[in-house]
Amino acid sequence: MTIIACVRSITAAVLILLVSAACVRNPYKVNVSGIKCDLSVRDLAQEIFETAPPDLSDLADTLRKEYGRALTTYSTVIGLGDPADEKWKSAFILFASDLRNLALWDDVKKVWPDLSDFEEGLEDAFRHYMYYFPDKTIPEVIACISVFNNSIITDDSLLMISLDRYLGSDSKYYPSLGIFDYQSRKMTPEYAVSDCIYAWAATEWDFRAMNYGTKNLMNTMLHEAKLLYFTKRMIPHISDTILFGFTGRQLEFCRTNEGSVWEYLISHDMLFSTDSFLIRKFTGEAPFTSYFTEESPGRAVVWTGFRIIERYMRNNPAVTLPDLMNMTDLQAILSGAKYSPE
Repeated sequence: MTIIACVRSITAAVLILLVSAACVRNPYKVNVSGIKCDLSVRDLAQEIFETAPPDLSDLADTLRKEYGRALTTYSTVIGLGDPADEKWKSAFILFASDLRNLALWDDVKKVWPDLSDFEEGLEDAFRHYMYYFPDKTIPEVIACISVFNNSIITDDSLLMISLDRYLGSDSKYYPSLGIFDYQSRKMTPEYAVSDCIYAWAATEWDFRAMNYGTKNLMNTMLHEAKLLYFTKRMIPHISDTILFGFTGRQLEFCRTNEGSVWEYLISHDMLFSTDSFLIRKFTGEAPFTSYFTEESPGRAVVWTGFRIIERYMRNNPAVTLPDLMNMTDLQAILSGAKYSPE
């Protein structure tokens, strides 16, 4: 072979590699500039706690008309009962004029002077949602104060965020509520959008409604991984620390010990365990995974599940995001991923 022919051959090979690399599309990057999504966040908390006490009776009537079923859901969460009940108005006025709740509202306003950043982030996430699921509807989004009852409240058309659950890791309220440091670390405004999207996915694809079969560790961790994968597809720029709720060191543990974690699950025959205690230990919120070291995060195996989902989607480019989210045969995902930690 001549030198010129050799150079041509090498050049052609390089071009093939470059073209092949270009064909491996980044699944998280899509063009949503043409997707219209006029999302707005209604601030129920402001309406309630910025109203003067003499006007609360009239406000109660207004909220009943304007918020409808959403007000019923909210009232149930905070323990006021059904707005249709004749005793509800009195309970609502007491709630809205309670000095402790008003003090809480003052603290909420310091952390959340406005909702513009949250609204912008959530609107962008739901723009991605409409890109992938054009036939789905966007939920009504409402900001509220649940007096620490729930972070996110959802139903089939409603998404409520309780701002008092996102006051920052150093909030004076959280220690007295029995909230641990590993939990309050994630109770900051930075987590609000991703928590909303994750909660919305968990409502749309409820574990029990998916009918995966007998609950075991494998289908639990892969279901949770699907919800996180969905969240990242909706918020492509999200950092892994926010997405998984891990510290930088915990994330490094997962990356460094990816093979060891997988080998542990396989060698101890845990993937198909139906032991509810074991499943909770591996996939429930915790400061660390007790089966591993204290350097590990809680839910470390969900990170492993996420890696399996990513590998499956890379190996099966014809599978769309809706296909993935609606899949009930998680064994097929495990097989199709051909997962082997790098």
